[in-house]
Amino acid sequence: MRPSETLCNSFHDSLSRRHFDPTNPANEDSYLRAQEIARIHGLTLDDIMNLSPKFWDMHIDPIICTDGAATTLLTIQYNLVAGTLGGFVSGREDIRTLVDDIINFRTIGQFCLTEIGHGLDVSNMETTATLLVDGGFELHTPHQGAAKFMPPTTPVLGRPCFAVVFAQLMVAGCPRGIRPFVVCLNDGFKMSPGISATVIPLRGSSAPVNHCLTTFHHVTLPSSALLGEIDVSVPPRLHFLLSIWRVAVGTLALSSVAIPGLHLASHIAYRYSIRRVVRGHDGSSVPIFSFRTQQIPIFTALAQALVLRAFHQEAIKLFADDELSPFIRHGIATAFKTVVVRDLLSSCSALSERCGAQGLFSFNQIIAHHDEMRGIAIAKGDIVVLCICLATELLLEKYSMPPSRDTHSLLALHEKGLMQKYKSIIVDSGHRSAKFASYGLPHCEDIVRAIVYRMAYDAAIAAQVPQSLIDLFVCHVVKRNLGWYVEHQLLSSEELEDLEDSSIERSLPHIAKWVAGLDVGSYVTAPMVSDTAWADFLSRLQKFEGKVTAKL
Repeated sequence: MRPSETLCNSFHDSLSRRHFDPTNPANEDSYLRAQEIARIHGLTLDDIMNLSPKFWDMHIDPIICTDGAATTLLTIQYNLVAGTLGGFVSGREDIRTLVDDIINFRTIGQFCLTEIGHGLDVSNMETTATLLVDGGFELHTPHQGAAKFMPPTTPVLGRPCFAVVFAQLMVAGCPRGIRPFVVCLNDGFKMSPGISATVIPLRGSSAPVNHCLTTFHHVTLPSSALLGEIDVSVPPRLHFLLSIWRVAVGTLALSSVAIPGLHLASHIAYRYSIRRVVRGHDGSSVPIFSFRTQQIPIFTALAQALVLRAFHQEAIKLFADDELSPFIRHGIATAFKTVVVRDLLSSCSALSERCGAQGLFSFNQIIAHHDEMRGIAIAKGDIVVLCICLATELLLEKYSMPPSRDTHSLLALHEKGLMQKYKSIIVDSGHRSAKFASYGLPHCEDIVRAIVYRMAYDAAIAAQVPQSLIDLFVCHVVKRNLGWYVEHQLLSSEELEDLEDSSIERSLPHIAKWVAGLDVGSYVTAPMVSDTAWADFLSRLQKFEGKVTAKL
């Protein structure tokens, strides 16, 4: 039993308000749930700074999937804010005290980096922090396009809110690079003087977060607000990249949520498909799971869940290896995010559809996971742009990812083929050429996915994931680029269909055991999984009855 299972009942009760009273976003409840998840896992500053197993375990706990808003708030609080401030506690008792308050949720932490006009080009941010004659700073937003975008900075719970705010340091009229400052945004009731937070309407159907546009109007900060020194020994760009290292950590940590998300989606879709029956011409009833059209997406999601879980374990070991180049570690995070996020999005979409009308409702969880993951796909860097950077650097051989352990596997051959093809374009025309822009850039994500799918395959073999599920995972990957395999005479469409069919036949006797082994039943709130859950759900819905007879 996971410790977080003790939270399930209270979380389920409070979250039900969103379904039964959708006009009440209950945003502050998400802060309290984030605090409870943090309490259960009991992370220390050392866990956060050293990326201990406890840090990663928190991000793959299924309780993380129960409330996307709480997940967002928790990762900001612990990874971005405590993780950044933790690098400055030496000799700064004030920072150490603040970090302790943040870890224990006595203080809310926020991370103000990107601007409405500067996302992935955040190195061009326009927020300024001007050095004053007394050693303090003036923090200022020059126009609305420079407003800090997304961090939820409004007062909540009567608790003070401090943020790590990034701004261009100006000394005697000259820019000295982007630096982090610690700023008190509000006292839990009112915003600090000169600071305004404009609440943005809710995004789609994801869990409600009080996202804001935050601006600073000539806000005076003490000299202690600067994290670090005015004069630094490294180039400004490198210093900035080092100061936002926790964003790279978040790329891997936040996308790890896809692992329990796949577990839950597989579990829910399977149980619904066993429960839901249809009648044949002879009057007999059969569960819809008996149809191949239902089995393929469920088995595919299950295969993704187990194979990517194995890859996740290898990815965090590589990422936590201080001896590896920071570029390789960041590449691992980008690569992992690319595949797990894309695969969860595709599987949740397919599983939601196979659950019919029931799959459209967020209370049945599958489509809710899909909607939350769309936000994660953008958070910590848009996948497409991250892949362009990573793939280009790999093609230029600035560094390399871990090599294949089975160079003759289908997925390794695909990876090798794509790398050779697009390397040849760079050799002939250069990576800044119009040809590479037209032919290479649109396929950078394909290159990264090919690398990661091969790495995931290797990890699954090493972790002894059932072979039939590994084969189904291979089928899933090959389907995406079947033309390439046919073109290179590695596999025909008929052979792929035969492999998928045999893999499902070998897997069918074990499906119930494998789904139970995911161990996520306590975290399932979807009423469609059982008759009992559905009856309880109906009993709490608003019901209209009467005895009035309508007259024409």
